[in-house]
Amino acid sequence: MEVGKLYQDKGYLLQQYFEDLLPDAAVQLIAKVASEIVDYPGFASFSDEMKGYAKGLNIDLGYVVAANLVYQLEDVGIACDNWNNTGPSGQCDDDDWTPDGENLFWAQSNHFKRTYIDSDIKTGVCTSIVANEASDSKVIHGRNLDWNLEEAMRGLILTVDFTRGGKLLYTGSTIVSFVRLLNAMKPGEDDGFSFSMDARCQGGNILFNLLQALKNGAMTPCQHSRQVMETSTSFADAVKGFEEGKLIDDGYFIVGGSKKDEGAIVTRTRNHHLNTRVIDASGEEEDGWYRLETNYDWWKGVPSADDRRTPGVAKMDGIGKGGMDEVALFGVMKNWPTYNPHTDLTCIMVASDNTYDCVWWSDAVF
Repeated sequence: MEVGKLYQDKGYLLQQYFEDLLPDAAVQLIAKVASEIVDYPGFASFSDEMKGYAKGLNIDLGYVVAANLVYQLEDVGIACDNWNNTGPSGQCDDDDWTPDGENLFWAQSNHFKRTYIDSDIKTGVCTSIVANEASDSKVIHGRNLDWNLEEAMRGLILTVDFTRGGKLLYTGSTIVSFVRLLNAMKPGEDDGFSFSMDARCQGGNILFNLLQALKNGAMTPCQHSRQVMETSTSFADAVKGFEEGKLIDDGYFIVGGSKKDEGAIVTRTRNHHLNTRVIDASGEEEDGWYRLETNYDWWKGVPSADDRRTPGVAKMDGIGKGGMDEVALFGVMKNWPTYNPHTDLTCIMVASDNTYDCVWWSDAVF
């Protein structure tokens, strides 16, 4: 509530964003439904935080709850066989996915029509990299968030220190009214770790996803991330935490540690762990000193309409392990098309020496 009060004069931006993001016909219905499910078990203690934000920002609770489900709502009605040009699609082939394409509701939001249809740039959602530093003394973690937020909304991105009993637990990035994490880092020379999340398999039947979440007590991936950050005590513990739990949506959790070779990409379906790919400690893989994830399964090819993997890998290989440090990785994250007009946030995290540098980009920068 106190954080909300600090931004009360900007509360209208959140309501406008939500109304702009969804098809007009769905706004009022979803806002009402969202307010009714604020106390469902999957939200746990986050329910009280959302209620506090609504009071502090002086906006309807339904909008705050819906904002925390925005990852689930942003592509209402997109089926996996519909190419959407804005992120992952066509990989919903796991055994816990049951699309019903004939019964999907589909209408384009004002945000989609304004920012994508008329755009010459059709890119994805995120890029994350974990890499051994040149001296092998630490792991560096870089992430780009390509959410395509309106510039006014980017000013609501926060860097937050989470404490308990006066002791720092971790530092994370979030947005005013969101009780979840975009990325975060627990500092520690021996037991520190960081994480970022990239979208996987966006789209699908929103009602099916939410109804199953209510049944299973599933959490949104970014709320699950807060739970992992609060309870994990090491890199290995964090990887295990991201491999477990029921989620409303699929996702990639990219995890960096504080020691050499502590880097992993955890691929999740909604109901189970699918794959974990770690940095190659054997040294047998030529490019095994780093792991790069965009929005597609690493063992599959990428679509020509959204290939950020190939240029990202080429840039990393061009620098080589001997040239890798924080400045070099920032250069990769700032290189086209890893960095593009839809990139909102770039972060460099080094858990071993408590480095947490994030910057949100103005449209004028690109």
